[in-house]
This record gives sequence, structure tokens and C-alpha cells, in this order.
Amino acid sequence: MVRVFTIKERVPRSIYGFESSQLARQNIFEEIGVEQKLVLTNLDNFVPNFVETLESLGFKNFYHVIFEKSDIARDKPSVDKSFLGNLEDVLEVEYTKEGYVGLVHYKDGTIECYTSQLLYKYIPKEDKFILYNKDGVVLEGDVSENYHKYHKKETDETLTQWQLVSEYLAENSTVNDRFIIDMVNEYPLQLRKFFQNTGRELFAYTHYNILAPFMKFVLQSWCSNVVASPVLEERLGSDKVRFLPPVYVEDVKEEVYTTVKDWCVVGNMTVIKKCEVAIEVFRRTPDSHLTIYGNLPKGYTKDNLPDNVKFAGFVKQVPYEDHEGYLSCSLSECFANSAVEASSKGLVCLLSNVDLGHRYYASICENMKTFNSFDELLELLAKYQQAGEYKSSTFAREYVKYKAVEYYKKVLKL
Repeated sequence: MVRVFTIKERVPRSIYGFESSQLARQNIFEEIGVEQKLVLTNLDNFVPNFVETLESLGFKNFYHVIFEKSDIARDKPSVDKSFLGNLEDVLEVEYTKEGYVGLVHYKDGTIECYTSQLLYKYIPKEDKFILYNKDGVVLEGDVSENYHKYHKKETDETLTQWQLVSEYLAENSTVNDRFIIDMVNEYPLQLRKFFQNTGRELFAYTHYNILAPFMKFVLQSWCSNVVASPVLEERLGSDKVRFLPPVYVEDVKEEVYTTVKDWCVVGNMTVIKKCEVAIEVFRRTPDSHLTIYGNLPKGYTKDNLPDNVKFAGFVKQVPYEDHEGYLSCSLSECFANSAVEASSKGLVCLLSNVDLGHRYYASICENMKTFNSFDELLELLAKYQQAGEYKSSTFAREYVKYKAVEYYKKVLKL
């Protein structure tokens, strides 16, 4: 039976683009009847309990190649708060969902994680990571470079985080399985050698516009390249890249509004998202309202937002139905997950006129507008305040679940 393994760096604390895609794939594989597993590596994020965190986000079948070298990694958290009285120089404590000690942050930057007892210690001043099991130290890591080096006490081997991934896959998969990695631009040599030497096929999923100059080295000749835009497959050819929708929708609602004054913007507000443009436009559009789901752009706090802009932070499910319109001011969007979600929920979508996703959706949907400048956006928001008939944007029809399932069956040969 074919299985699918998704290789992922770091345990996430929230749902971003990669996580939305990975959760969508999990559901698609369940629909097809294919077993899938998330294989995690790296230490970029520390959470009170990695099992609780992943399960709370919706992940079901996963394995952490570093943490699970310990026999207590999946022990139920049970260290009581009273234990903290034995510790000194504690800066902050993060608790598990049932109130047990999860992460202890010390004033010198050291972090300790507990399950039934001490699971690991991270000492940044020494670039050191120590993993414990019931009987003591099981793994010691040198985390001074991008490729960490982990010394396994039992076998006296020293392996990088990517060699630990390869080791796990060698023991738990076959050449008949499928393998996916969501990467930006760097493919570790150790991982590449594993796939080349074992005959396993890796599908390297790039979520960005690979036609951009700074992305020109992303395409790999040694594996199958998957992209997040049908435009890229059309321009580059299906012999070089294949398109897989990173998310899907169950159905697409159709709504008609007499005015559109209640807008939302959604995402991790990096420089590319240009959320500050949205904020400043609404500062000059006081009769409309904007809600920001995600984080605030640099330089902004709740205190310096205009009265008609609300900051809602990260939420597990964005309540698109509470709004009439969706806005994106991004400098670039490949698939634009949030725009697709908003379209499926019956919102009017107003998008910056940029490649790839925004222009593509404008080309297939007449019920949406794009803008090229601050002044154009200001003008369009004013027009939507006037009484009329505004139909919701329906381009998400391209990505209803049954269509997404067929994409996956075809591209991954399931």
C-alpha cells in the first residue's frame, strides 16, 4: 500500500501558509484512503508540548526525528507547578493545556522542556542541545551552524537533522511510497543523497513564484518539482513542473451585497503583505471597517491603529462570514490561500494587481477588482460604500475538494 510522507521543518505554533497546505493534504489523503505521516525535524520553535501543539492545530499522524529519540517524548505532561520552587533564575514558564509545566525559560536564555520529567535542555550560550530519556542523556546536539550535529549516545554516531530524517525514512518507508517537502530555496545535500541513492521519489513543493529573479535556483533536476500556481505550469510546461493546489474548499457561496463596508485582511504580515497600506487607506476611509487576522506589520501596535481598524490576532478559524469583503495589498502572491478561502465564503475580493494568483483570479472571475496604487484602492473602497449590487467573487470554484483530489491522484500517481 502506498503511503505519503511529508517532511517538515520545525513545530509550528500557529497556522500559516505551509501548515494550511499540509492540513489540506492530510484531509485529501484521508479522502483517497492513503496513509500519510508528517516527519518533523529542527529546533526553530520551542513549544510547551510538541504533541499537544500539533494535535491542537489539527495534525494527526506525525513523528519528530529529534525529540522521539527519547522514550519520554510522548509521555503525558505531569510536572506540577510546585516543582518550580526548586528552580532559580526563571524568566518565564509556559504550561501545557492541563496546566502542567511545559517550557521553562531562564534569564540566561536556556530553555528546558518537560513531559513526565525533563525531556530536553537548550543552552544557546553554548550552542548546545541535550535530549534526555528515563535513564539520562540520549542525544547531545551542536546547534552552532545551520546543519545541527547530534551525537547519539547509544551508537556513538553523529548525524545532522537531515540525516536523522533519512535514517527514519530508510527504516519506515519503501521506494513505492511518496515523499513531499515544502521548501523555499535550499535542499540539504544529505537529504538529496538519500533520495538519489535509494530510488525514492521526492516531490519538492515550492509555494512561491519561481519566475522571480531571486527564486531562479529553486527548480531541482534530481526530483519532481511541484508548484502552487497553475500559471507556473502553463508557462514552464508540465514536463518541468506540476501544479497542486495547496488548499481546497468544500463549496463556494454566492452572495450579493448592496454595499461593501466591512473588510478583512488575513495572514502573516511580512513586508511582502504590505498590510500597512491597508491600514493607512482605512485611516482615510472612516466609514468602512477593517479587521486584521494575523499579526501587525512592523511599526504598528493596537494603540496606533485608526478607530475603524480592529486587530483580531491569530485565530484557528477566520470568521470570513462576519465580513463582506476581503482585501490583499501583497506585492506578490503565488496561490493566495486566504483569498481563495474568502472567495469560498461569499466575500467580495479586492486584490493588488500582481502575479501570480491575483491576476489569474481576475482573469477567470468578473466579480472582483484589482488595484495598482494607494489612490486606486482608496477610490475603489469609496465606490463600494455606494449603494449598488456587488456580487461575491467566485474564483474558488477552481479548487473545490473533488477537483483537488483529482489533482493529487494524477500528480502523485496515487
